[in-house]
Amino acid sequence: MAKELNEFLSNITVTSDENVDTDLIGLIKEGENSGVEFKTTMRYDMRENKVNKKLEEVILKTIAAFSNAEGGTLVMGVDDDQNIIGLENDYRTLKNGTKDEFELHLRNLVNNAYGVEFATNSLTVLFPEVEDTEICTVEIKQGLKPLYSEVSDKNGNKSKKFYVRSGNSSQEIDITEVASYVNQRFE
Repeated sequence: MAKELNEFLSNITVTSDENVDTDLIGLIKEGENSGVEFKTTMRYDMRENKVNKKLEEVILKTIAAFSNAEGGTLVMGVDDDQNIIGLENDYRTLKNGTKDEFELHLRNLVNNAYGVEFATNSLTVLFPEVEDTEICTVEIKQGLKPLYSEVSDKNGNKSKKFYVRSGNSSQEIDITEVASYVNQRFE
């Protein structure tokens, strides 16, 4: 499935808009799995109606989990029930509200968390339209080295965590198991 998805995404620029729409709708209808994750927004909290930096941490955790496993695709602007929400809520949180600004913000988050080399070589960011609504797909390659995510607890204390994909979710690996996983996965 992941190979088929990667093949699809690498050919996305040479297919017609109609095929992209049909293929992406099919991918979305299949739901989340070990190679696909949906996020409604990158930073806009739909419940609180404001920017929530914790959501950006969740995006970064998901990117790391895919990289630490077999790679995959993060789809933003789609909720867990496969509804196409779009990016307008996130766009409104940015100065000019454009997809270029959205991508720049996303890449800056990734650059700061995992470095420019990773952001440049391991991510492909696209903005396809589905049902006349713009969404964002981020294809994450299988990583060559482990990625650790800095997360904040409810008191604002930061710590490094290690995440991988497990089925349709990103899971933290217990500190006692990280060395073994890294040794097996990144030989």
